[in-house]
Amino acid sequence: MEVELKLLLAPETPVRALSSLEFPAPLTQVKSRALGNAYFDTPDLALRHRDMGLRIRRIGDFREQTLKTAGKVAGGLHARPEYNSPVSGPVPELERFPDTLWSATERDGIQRALQVQFHTDFERQQGELSLPDGVRVELALDHGTIRAGERACGIAELELELIEGDASALLPLASALMKQWPLRLGLDSKAARGYRLAGLAPEAAVVETVSDTAEGLLAGWQRNEERVLAQADNAVAALAAQWRAIARQLGSEGETVGLWADRLESAERPSAWLTELMADSRYGLTQLLLLSRSMA
Repeated sequence: MEVELKLLLAPETPVRALSSLEFPAPLTQVKSRALGNAYFDTPDLALRHRDMGLRIRRIGDFREQTLKTAGKVAGGLHARPEYNSPVSGPVPELERFPDTLWSATERDGIQRALQVQFHTDFERQQGELSLPDGVRVELALDHGTIRAGERACGIAELELELIEGDASALLPLASALMKQWPLRLGLDSKAARGYRLAGLAPEAAVVETVSDTAEGLLAGWQRNEERVLAQADNAVAALAAQWRAIARQLGSEGETVGLWADRLESAERPSAWLTELMADSRYGLTQLLLLSRSMA
């Protein structure tokens, strides 16, 4: 099971070296490498419909195939079963994955129809932290591009992957990093973004109604921030309403969020104003507070 916390750099933030951050323990196993990834599916999206993501990653001359299956995303915390194996050529070999994932007939039918749908190519700066209570975390700072045909969008994110220990240990680490860099919680995987970029999945809809829970409010915030940046209809009103609900739930800790709602609605260019706000450390830290409450 892969458990990771995905943190996104604020738009237009220059990507600096991972070593420029201060960590609560020495950063070890530090390395930097170029990663090229081809994502596969069938023309009728058989894997996507099963909530699976399949890629081949190239690291120099070495190729590894990875299959991620249905999991859970809460805020920026992603937990998904993951299967990895070396592969000899440019096309995945599904027989290398556990037979329990599908019947032989299903597997062979998918295998014959596999096609590349999009690519992600990025530079990864990587390191490992050993924290108290036996917690080990791998950090990966990714900077690059998702490409689908002639379309492209950027990658600028920091992933905290739990190697060993309790997932709650990721939260204080994320808090320390958010106080140094303009980071916020990331909702979508690179694969989900790639499917949308390739036109194989619809653009996410504005979320106008959410459950009045920390998890529901955070999910609505994350989706609607994306839609405000894309200048989607009704996104400003929806995000402002959710910020006001968050302010009520957080009490004195949420006063600033209520003020953000007023400013967003009165901004001449809401997407530009939101981009500026994301550089404020309070933005990501408030999301992290909601995530911690949803995990309590």
